[in-house]
Amino acid sequence: MGKVFIRMKCVLLSALFISSCSVKEIRDSCPSLLFLDFSEDDRRAPSPAALMITDGNQVVWEDTVDLAAAAEYGYSVYVPRTVVHMRLWSGDGGLAEGNGLSIPVGQPCPEVYMYDADLLMEGESNVAKVRLRKNHCVVSIVGDDGDVLPFVMTVTGGVGGYDAMGVPVAGHFECPLRREDGIAVLPRQIDDSLLLHVSGEDSDVRTFALGQDIASSGYDWNSPDLEDITVTLDYALTEITLEVEGWEGVYVYDMVM
Repeated sequence: MGKVFIRMKCVLLSALFISSCSVKEIRDSCPSLLFLDFSEDDRRAPSPAALMITDGNQVVWEDTVDLAAAAEYGYSVYVPRTVVHMRLWSGDGGLAEGNGLSIPVGQPCPEVYMYDADLLMEGESNVAKVRLRKNHCVVSIVGDDGDVLPFVMTVTGGVGGYDAMGVPVAGHFECPLRREDGIAVLPRQIDDSLLLHVSGEDSDVRTFALGQDIASSGYDWNSPDLEDITVTLDYALTEITLEVEGWEGVYVYDMVM
Protein backbone atom coordinates (compact mmCIF):
# COMPACT_ATOMS: atom_id res chain seq x y z
CA MET A 1 0.00 0.00 0.00
CA GLY A 2 2.86 2.37 0.87
CA LYS A 3 4.51 1.97 -2.52
CA VAL A 4 1.30 2.53 -4.38
CA PHE A 5 0.65 5.73 -2.39
CA ILE A 6 4.12 7.08 -3.08
CA ARG A 7 3.86 6.31 -6.78
CA MET A 8 0.48 7.98 -7.03
CA LYS A 9 1.75 11.03 -5.15
CA CYS A 10 4.63 11.42 -7.58
CA VAL A 11 2.28 11.15 -10.53
CA LEU A 12 0.01 13.82 -9.04
CA LEU A 13 2.93 16.21 -8.38
CA SER A 14 4.18 15.74 -11.94
CA ALA A 15 0.74 16.46 -13.30
CA LEU A 16 0.44 19.59 -11.20
CA PHE A 17 3.88 20.82 -12.34
CA ILE A 18 3.03 20.27 -16.02
CA SER A 19 -0.34 21.90 -15.53
CA SER A 20 1.17 24.97 -13.86
CA CYS A 21 3.66 25.43 -16.74
CA SER A 22 0.85 25.23 -19.29
CA VAL A 23 -1.24 27.77 -17.42
CA LYS A 24 1.72 30.14 -17.22
CA GLU A 25 2.38 29.91 -20.96
CA ILE A 26 -1.29 30.49 -21.77
CA ARG A 27 -1.52 33.51 -19.46
CA ASP A 28 1.57 35.10 -21.04
CA SER A 29 -0.04 34.83 -24.45
CA CYS A 30 -3.34 36.30 -23.24
CA PRO A 31 -4.13 39.92 -24.11
CA SER A 32 -3.78 42.71 -21.59
CA LEU A 33 -6.66 44.96 -20.59
CA LEU A 34 -5.86 48.59 -21.45
CA PHE A 35 -7.90 51.14 -19.49
CA LEU A 36 -7.96 54.73 -20.78
CA ASP A 37 -8.22 57.27 -17.97
CA PHE A 38 -9.54 60.68 -19.09
CA SER A 39 -9.66 62.23 -15.61
CA GLU A 40 -6.85 64.71 -16.41
CA ASP A 41 -8.20 65.73 -19.82
CA ASP A 42 -9.73 69.19 -20.10
CA ARG A 43 -12.12 67.86 -22.78
CA ARG A 44 -11.92 70.90 -25.06
CA ALA A 45 -11.70 68.48 -27.97
CA PRO A 46 -14.84 67.85 -30.01
CA SER A 47 -16.43 64.42 -29.76
CA PRO A 48 -16.18 61.75 -31.05
CA ALA A 49 -12.50 60.93 -31.38
CA ALA A 50 -11.00 58.31 -33.69
CA LEU A 51 -9.04 55.63 -31.83
CA MET A 52 -6.44 53.43 -33.49
CA ILE A 53 -4.12 50.96 -31.74
CA THR A 54 -1.32 49.33 -33.71
CA ASP A 55 1.18 46.56 -33.01
CA GLY A 56 4.02 47.35 -35.41
CA ASN A 57 2.33 47.86 -38.77
CA GLN A 58 -0.74 45.85 -37.80
CA VAL A 59 -3.93 47.53 -36.62
CA VAL A 60 -5.24 45.64 -33.59
CA TRP A 61 -8.14 47.94 -32.67
CA GLU A 62 -10.13 50.81 -34.21
CA ASP A 63 -13.12 52.62 -32.79
CA THR A 64 -14.80 56.00 -32.41
CA VAL A 65 -14.87 57.16 -28.80
CA ASP A 66 -17.54 59.33 -27.22
CA LEU A 67 -15.28 61.60 -25.15
CA ALA A 68 -18.00 62.67 -22.72
CA ALA A 69 -18.92 59.06 -21.94
CA ALA A 70 -15.26 58.03 -21.74
CA ALA A 71 -14.55 60.87 -19.30
CA GLU A 72 -17.37 59.69 -17.04
CA TYR A 73 -17.05 55.94 -17.30
CA GLY A 74 -13.61 55.33 -18.80
CA TYR A 75 -12.83 53.19 -21.81
CA SER A 76 -11.14 49.79 -21.96
CA VAL A 77 -9.97 47.40 -24.64
CA TYR A 78 -7.91 44.20 -24.78
CA VAL A 79 -4.58 44.51 -26.64
CA PRO A 80 -1.55 42.22 -27.13
CA ARG A 81 1.06 42.04 -24.38
CA THR A 82 3.70 43.99 -26.24
CA VAL A 83 4.55 47.58 -27.12
CA VAL A 84 1.56 49.12 -28.91
CA HIS A 85 1.04 52.59 -30.33
CA MET A 86 -2.19 54.31 -29.45
CA ARG A 87 -3.54 57.19 -31.51
CA LEU A 88 -6.59 59.16 -30.42
CA TRP A 89 -7.40 62.11 -32.70
CA SER A 90 -10.37 64.45 -32.50
CA GLY A 91 -11.53 67.08 -34.99
CA ASP A 92 -9.42 65.78 -37.87
CA GLY A 93 -12.11 66.70 -40.38
CA GLY A 94 -12.09 63.21 -41.89
CA LEU A 95 -8.65 63.81 -43.43
CA ALA A 96 -6.78 61.35 -41.20
CA GLU A 97 -5.90 57.89 -42.47
CA GLY A 98 -3.68 55.08 -41.27
CA ASN A 99 -0.57 56.92 -42.43
CA GLY A 100 -1.51 60.27 -40.87
CA LEU A 101 -3.30 63.47 -41.81
CA SER A 102 -2.77 65.34 -45.07
CA ILE A 103 -3.94 68.95 -45.46
CA PRO A 104 -5.06 69.71 -49.03
CA VAL A 105 -3.55 72.84 -50.56
CA GLY A 106 -5.99 75.70 -50.24
CA GLN A 107 -7.61 74.39 -47.06
CA PRO A 108 -6.93 75.20 -43.38
CA CYS A 109 -5.56 72.68 -40.93
CA PRO A 110 -8.42 70.88 -39.17
CA GLU A 111 -8.88 71.97 -35.56
CA VAL A 112 -7.32 68.72 -34.43
CA TYR A 113 -6.60 67.48 -30.91
CA MET A 114 -4.23 64.52 -30.57
CA TYR A 115 -3.02 61.94 -28.10
CA ASP A 116 -0.22 59.68 -29.34
CA ALA A 117 1.78 57.30 -27.16
CA ASP A 118 3.78 54.10 -27.24
CA LEU A 119 2.50 51.87 -24.45
CA LEU A 120 4.19 48.78 -22.99
CA MET A 121 1.48 46.28 -22.15
CA GLU A 122 2.60 44.11 -19.24
CA GLY A 123 0.57 41.93 -16.93
CA GLU A 124 -3.16 41.48 -17.00
CA SER A 125 -4.09 45.18 -17.05
CA ASN A 126 -2.58 48.60 -17.69
CA VAL A 127 -3.76 52.19 -17.32
CA ALA A 128 -2.99 55.04 -19.74
CA LYS A 129 -3.80 58.60 -18.68
CA VAL A 130 -5.13 60.34 -21.78
CA ARG A 131 -4.92 64.06 -22.42
CA LEU A 132 -5.74 65.25 -25.91
CA ARG A 133 -3.40 68.04 -27.00
CA LYS A 134 -4.34 71.03 -29.15
CA ASN A 135 -2.32 70.60 -32.35
CA HIS A 136 -3.60 73.59 -34.29
CA CYS A 137 -3.22 77.35 -34.03
CA VAL A 138 -6.06 79.71 -34.92
CA VAL A 139 -4.61 82.92 -36.36
CA SER A 140 -6.95 85.92 -36.59
CA ILE A 141 -5.76 88.88 -38.70
CA VAL A 142 -7.69 92.12 -38.26
CA GLY A 143 -7.21 95.83 -38.88
CA ASP A 144 -6.08 98.26 -36.21
CA ASP A 145 -9.73 99.12 -35.59
CA GLY A 146 -10.54 95.46 -34.89
CA ASP A 147 -12.48 94.98 -38.12
CA VAL A 148 -11.76 92.48 -40.86
CA LEU A 149 -9.32 93.87 -43.40
CA PRO A 150 -10.65 94.49 -46.93
CA PHE A 151 -7.72 92.61 -48.47
CA VAL A 152 -7.23 89.16 -49.95
CA MET A 153 -4.84 87.39 -47.57
CA THR A 154 -3.20 83.97 -47.73
CA VAL A 155 -0.83 82.19 -45.35
CA THR A 156 1.73 79.74 -46.75
CA GLY A 157 4.14 77.47 -44.90
CA GLY A 158 6.20 74.31 -44.96
CA VAL A 159 4.06 71.83 -42.99
CA GLY A 160 1.50 69.85 -44.98
CA GLY A 161 0.09 67.55 -42.30
CA TYR A 162 0.97 65.01 -39.62
CA ASP A 163 2.37 61.50 -39.83
CA ALA A 164 0.77 58.48 -38.16
CA MET A 165 2.50 59.36 -34.87
CA GLY A 166 1.22 62.94 -34.86
CA VAL A 167 4.54 64.48 -35.93
CA PRO A 168 4.39 67.45 -38.37
CA VAL A 169 5.33 66.49 -41.94
CA ALA A 170 7.06 68.83 -44.38
CA GLY A 171 4.90 69.84 -47.32
CA HIS A 172 3.33 72.82 -49.02
CA PHE A 173 0.67 74.56 -46.95
CA GLU A 174 -1.49 77.28 -48.43
CA CYS A 175 -4.58 78.65 -46.73
CA PRO A 176 -6.60 81.74 -47.73
CA LEU A 177 -7.94 83.63 -44.74
CA ARG A 178 -11.70 83.48 -44.37
CA ARG A 179 -13.10 86.70 -45.75
CA GLU A 180 -15.87 86.90 -43.13
CA ASP A 181 -13.58 86.87 -40.05
CA GLY A 182 -9.94 86.95 -41.20
CA ILE A 183 -9.12 83.56 -39.70
CA ALA A 184 -6.70 80.84 -40.80
CA VAL A 185 -6.03 77.60 -38.91
CA LEU A 186 -2.40 76.47 -38.97
CA PRO A 187 -0.74 73.15 -38.17
CA ARG A 188 2.15 72.88 -35.71
CA GLN A 189 5.26 74.37 -37.34
CA ILE A 190 8.81 73.02 -37.63
CA ASP A 191 10.48 76.31 -38.63
CA ASP A 192 9.79 80.03 -39.10
CA SER A 193 8.90 79.88 -42.79
CA LEU A 194 5.27 81.06 -42.50
CA LEU A 195 4.52 83.86 -44.94
CA LEU A 196 1.57 86.23 -45.13
CA HIS A 197 0.61 87.33 -48.64
CA VAL A 198 -1.63 90.41 -48.84
CA SER A 199 -3.24 91.90 -51.92
CA GLY A 200 -3.55 95.58 -51.06
CA GLU A 201 -5.89 98.19 -52.46
CA ASP A 202 -3.42 98.81 -55.29
CA SER A 203 -3.72 95.10 -56.22
CA ASP A 204 0.00 94.55 -55.58
CA VAL A 205 0.77 91.45 -53.53
CA ARG A 206 2.97 92.10 -50.53
CA THR A 207 4.61 89.20 -48.73
CA PHE A 208 5.50 89.44 -45.05
CA ALA A 209 7.61 87.14 -42.84
CA LEU A 210 4.84 86.16 -40.44
CA GLY A 211 6.74 83.15 -39.11
CA GLN A 212 9.70 85.27 -38.06
CA ASP A 213 7.47 87.75 -36.25
CA ILE A 214 5.72 84.92 -34.42
CA ALA A 215 9.09 83.47 -33.42
CA SER A 216 10.29 86.88 -32.21
CA SER A 217 7.33 87.08 -29.84
CA GLY A 218 8.60 83.96 -28.08
CA TYR A 219 5.79 81.76 -29.32
CA ASP A 220 6.64 78.07 -28.83
CA TRP A 221 5.50 75.72 -31.59
CA ASN A 222 6.72 72.81 -29.42
CA SER A 223 4.31 73.59 -26.61
CA PRO A 224 2.03 70.60 -25.84
CA ASP A 225 -1.04 72.78 -26.45
CA LEU A 226 -0.77 75.48 -29.10
CA GLU A 227 -2.12 78.90 -28.18
CA ASP A 228 -4.11 81.01 -30.66
CA ILE A 229 -2.75 84.28 -32.07
CA THR A 230 -4.41 87.57 -32.95
CA VAL A 231 -2.53 89.65 -35.52
CA THR A 232 -3.40 93.33 -35.89
CA LEU A 233 -2.24 94.78 -39.20
CA ASP A 234 -2.49 98.48 -39.89
CA TYR A 235 -4.20 99.54 -43.08
CA ALA A 236 -0.97 100.96 -44.46
CA LEU A 237 0.54 97.45 -44.20
CA THR A 238 3.59 98.74 -42.33
CA GLU A 239 3.12 97.51 -38.76
CA ILE A 240 2.05 94.23 -37.21
CA THR A 241 0.95 93.59 -33.64
CA LEU A 242 0.78 90.09 -32.15
CA GLU A 243 -1.28 89.02 -29.17
CA VAL A 244 -0.99 85.43 -28.02
CA GLU A 245 -3.93 83.91 -26.16
CA GLY A 246 -3.11 83.32 -22.52
CA TRP A 247 0.08 85.43 -22.59
CA GLU A 248 0.69 88.84 -21.12
CA GLY A 249 2.14 91.38 -23.48
CA VAL A 250 1.70 92.74 -26.99
CA TYR A 251 4.45 92.44 -29.59
CA VAL A 252 4.76 95.17 -32.23
CA TYR A 253 6.98 94.89 -35.30
CA ASP A 254 7.68 96.83 -38.44
CA MET A 255 6.68 94.56 -41.27
CA VAL A 256 9.52 92.54 -42.78
CA MET A 257 9.01 92.10 -46.53
